[in-house]
Amino acid sequence: MRKASLMTITEEIGKVLEKNLRVELLKEREAQLQKELESVQRQLNMLGTTAPKPKPIVPQKPRPASRTQRPVFRSRPIQKSARALIIETMKRTKRPMTVKELTRALLRRGFKSTRKRPRKTIDSALRNNPACFRKTAPSTFRLIK
Repeated sequence: MRKASLMTITEEIGKVLEKNLRVELLKEREAQLQKELESVQRQLNMLGTTAPKPKPIVPQKPRPASRTQRPVFRSRPIQKSARALIIETMKRTKRPMTVKELTRALLRRGFKSTRKRPRKTIDSALRNNPACFRKTAPSTFRLIK
């Protein structure tokens, strides 16, 4: 029993000595780093700037699940299609119109085409919708409805 107790005591003493040695090494390292920090701060002060203090990290609260959908913001406002605008314009005029006349009327009303030539957009809308528009003369169309 005596040997066992002596062994445990010597082991504990060894552990304490290791801890003390580790603490001393860490204190020396701390002093060394402190000197380096002071040196860096002096250099920064000589340059006329100070090191910014780090901002504390604040944990964010989890957001509750949203039950409503958020509105979608578009880069440009949604406008009516060329076909819808042509129908409105032809209903107002109540007569057949040429592609050139329709283009001018729609541009005056604020129609913005993504194409380089808006007349081509209007011409293709007229030709691709035979259920709505009928050709009465070259480049002239009337509303069927």
